[in-house]
Amino acid sequence: MNVQYGIGLYTGQVPPGEDIGFHDEYARIIEQAKLAEAVGLDSIWLSEHHGADDGYLPSVLPLASAILACTTRLVVGTAVLLAPFHDPLRLAEDVAVLDQMSGGRFILGMGTGWRRSEFRAFGANPATRGRALEETVEVLRRAWQGERFAFDGRVHKIDSAIVRPQPFTPGGPPIWLGGTGPRALARAGRLGDGYFGVCAPFDAIMSTYSRVLESAPDERRESFSFGQLRSGFIAEDPELGWKLARRGMTYTMDVHARWAAEEAGKPVAAHAQLTSDDAVREYNLIGTVDEVTAALRPYEHRFARRTDSHLCFRLYHPYMPHDAVLDAIQTFGRLTVPGLRATAEGQPPPR
Repeated sequence: MNVQYGIGLYTGQVPPGEDIGFHDEYARIIEQAKLAEAVGLDSIWLSEHHGADDGYLPSVLPLASAILACTTRLVVGTAVLLAPFHDPLRLAEDVAVLDQMSGGRFILGMGTGWRRSEFRAFGANPATRGRALEETVEVLRRAWQGERFAFDGRVHKIDSAIVRPQPFTPGGPPIWLGGTGPRALARAGRLGDGYFGVCAPFDAIMSTYSRVLESAPDERRESFSFGQLRSGFIAEDPELGWKLARRGMTYTMDVHARWAAEEAGKPVAAHAQLTSDDAVREYNLIGTVDEVTAALRPYEHRFARRTDSHLCFRLYHPYMPHDAVLDAIQTFGRLTVPGLRATAEGQPPPR
């Protein structure tokens, strides 16, 4: 089976100085999703955070529903939904309806969360976040069996419940888990149907995936799925692409650097640039069609034989002209992805 190619992560952020509102931002995401399907891409991925000044997407399922309603083939995945902030029974019902509505085009990626301000907002205990995620996985799988059940966990308790309707996908949609630490990787292999990883050098990602698989039960190792985020831009002139994307790429990396500083008790000025241009260039893959295709080819070779693996390429960055993003999505779908698949099959790339 070919690697599946998608776009994202979509975060719905409207940073300071942006000339659009959230209504327009969400409309752009939906327009890009429809274009992605039209040019042959396979998936789109959404990310969740709470209480951010720039409105970082706090509710992924409504946007997932809107995208699924206006597409017919595109898979929507969450990378990731933050399980400790969701009631698992309510989540089981919402996802069952979403899965039915879409005909099984949804992947539920979940993680633990890490920002203390979010845990305070929801009255959740960060010390039990791993347990909350594990119990959520168990509740979902039991709820999607269609039988009445009870659950007595350390974080979640359900006296008696039954979920109707059952999901379209027998047993429920795939549950992928995220995270980067040793516990998170072991958890993903032990409990997940797949794992979604963030940008990192290729060799480091392959090492991470090997550690995840080591924790997976033998009967699930062949079917275990992987998702991988890469961030960048495609342009005939890479330096022009850098000029178009630099501000937004830097902003995105600075947001996470600022959050990490806050967690470490070292808050920084709101408008300070924390990420160097060299670091932004290293993290983001900016190049021509041929250059991007060559850089992504190792993923195609590594995952082509797995049952369901997705490479998610982030092409939409804050402050970018929307037309430039739409052009890049078309290029990715019509040239880059066919080129990757053709060379994997020993055929000449399209021109």
